[in-house]
Amino acid sequence: MIPTKLNTTSRSSEIDLHTILSNQNKEELIKIILDLSDDNPDIEKQLLFKYTPQKDEISSAKKLITASINGAKRKGFIDWRQVGPALQGAELTLQKAQEKVAKGKWESAVLLALAVMPPVVKMLNFSDDSNGSIGDVMNWAIRTIDVAVTTSLPNLNDKEKKGLFDAIIKEALKAHYDGWSDWRYALLKTCTNYSPVKDLRIKLEKQLESLQSRPESTWHDRYEKTQIKLLQFEIIVRCDGADRAEKFIYENILESEFREKAIALELGKGDYKKVIQLCLDGEEADKVYRGLVHKWKEYRYQAYEMIGDIEQQKQLARELLFTNEFSYYLKLKELYPANEWDFALKKIVDDFNKMDYQPSVYLSILKEENLTAELLIYCQNHISTITDLYQYLIKNNLEEVNELFTKYIEYSAEEATDRKKYRTVCSIIKTYKKACGTIHSHKLIGELREKYKRRPAFIEELGKIR
Repeated sequence: MIPTKLNTTSRSSEIDLHTILSNQNKEELIKIILDLSDDNPDIEKQLLFKYTPQKDEISSAKKLITASINGAKRKGFIDWRQVGPALQGAELTLQKAQEKVAKGKWESAVLLALAVMPPVVKMLNFSDDSNGSIGDVMNWAIRTIDVAVTTSLPNLNDKEKKGLFDAIIKEALKAHYDGWSDWRYALLKTCTNYSPVKDLRIKLEKQLESLQSRPESTWHDRYEKTQIKLLQFEIIVRCDGADRAEKFIYENILESEFREKAIALELGKGDYKKVIQLCLDGEEADKVYRGLVHKWKEYRYQAYEMIGDIEQQKQLARELLFTNEFSYYLKLKELYPANEWDFALKKIVDDFNKMDYQPSVYLSILKEENLTAELLIYCQNHISTITDLYQYLIKNNLEEVNELFTKYIEYSAEEATDRKKYRTVCSIIKTYKKACGTIHSHKLIGELREKYKRRPAFIEELGKIR
């Protein structure tokens, strides 16, 4: 009952506080706030930031952000536990920026969000950002800028657009993004919103060409050049129309991002033969990249479906099935007449059995087709799987299931050396009991009690099995 009374008192105090403050005169309220600020400097900074005149808000925001970061440092480093407090100033600034967007004060919103980015990205050099909080704040800033820019476009004149464009591009080109270029290109993508303004398009394209002229020596350099091409494409889409955009896609077809755009384009046109060729070319060009090859095969399968090429679907579905894609097993089964499926299934199972290691899709097939003989062999070769697969075997293979459980439990007990492992063994025994019944499980428990009578912790855990 005491906690309830305390909680009631707390709620009552909150209500009374409002009444008390409402009855104070202006001078007394000022004194209260100043006294609180003296005791807690963070309150002073937040109040100054919240109520600072608009002309000083960027300067105030920068001070607040820097104060939060410096206050969280210990010997020049910010521990992961202190990253949250370090970002408080940045988060308050972004909240204010969002409020500015809602009020149609787009320039202030953009400038506030831009003020967040330099000190926060630099934090990555002296912080443990295991939780990804710094990245979250950076992405929040980018989203705020993007929303402010896109919503302001119909409402600003060219001079006002130029002011925001210059501020964003100036930030994007700074050196602190050299190791974190995704945020640079996100800012530059926001700038593409201004590309219908001729002078701004020219300036942006010159900056992109300058970035593209950097020497290419690493995978990351190639990645960055692709990001630049995607931004150039964005400008063309916005300004030059579909024909020029298509031409640019095919000029850069060796880039996987543009090959995918070309495939989507031809799928939209219904030119499935061209889609197939694009995919085949991609599979050859990207043969050292399994993920890309898989993607091109999936698109190619889609094209075969559209033109009704059953034989090519069968062949490709089989290839994709053996990359551990169960969905293609179901597709493959639908492609065969019922009287041909048993032979095809046997060939699939035989081919999986020839592999040194069977992927999870193999088990899915055995369960789907209720192939208990193969499942039993699999369990015998991978004894720990009996805890999951017994339900598919128990009906006609009780003796074999009992034997597999017994062997697995005995082996696990031999390997167990502490209470945590003993509990794991007991968990297996509980599953065994569920599968094979109380008589079998109690018999095994008795044998384990006798064998491991000098392991009191194990005996204690065995006694908990009900």
